[in-house]
Amino acid sequence: MADLSQNLPRYTRLEDLQGLLIASVEGAFGVLLLGSAGLITGGTAGLALLISHATGLGFGWLFFLVNLPFYWFAWSKRGWTFTFKTFLSVAGVSALVELLPDWVNFSYLHPGMAAVLFGVIGGVGVLGLFRHGSSLGGVGIIAIILQDRFGIRAGWTQMAWDLCLFAAAAFLLPASLVGWSLLGAVILNIVIAMNHRRDWYLPG
Repeated sequence: MADLSQNLPRYTRLEDLQGLLIASVEGAFGVLLLGSAGLITGGTAGLALLISHATGLGFGWLFFLVNLPFYWFAWSKRGWTFTFKTFLSVAGVSALVELLPDWVNFSYLHPGMAAVLFGVIGGVGVLGLFRHGSSLGGVGIIAIILQDRFGIRAGWTQMAWDLCLFAAAAFLLPASLVGWSLLGAVILNIVIAMNHRRDWYLPG
């Protein structure tokens, strides 16, 4: 059977670079919206935000650090190119989140609007990373490995992690903020689910 992927358009290295940069900016701005409104999200970004809320430490450094253990899994499962791009994306988002507050601030930001904007902007950012063969690391990599080895669907693993994360958030954040956070996470996942197609583009 012919390999149909040979006929798909591939990104050049320059297109990959600009795609990863734009997606990282979108991801960082989405996190800025969440942090400004006191919200969280799922995945390792949510874990870093939760620790940040609890300790007052900067999200950027926490996000970079909590992702470090996952790079070995990324390399063993997806290879060095995916791992390197993921490392660059995580590092880019971490740095931008630390820099953006010096350039952008909000005199008023309703948590509901922050959740909606995060879901849309963050979802588009994650889509951009996926299309250029990258990710924001974390639990998604473990979920893929568990699916391949044990048949546990990746979505269920991701959902279990996120439910535990939001349950922990309920002890640290007001119920209303946890609710708005859930809304943002749902919108983000809807954006990804309705628009992500692995067979549309292949990274260069």
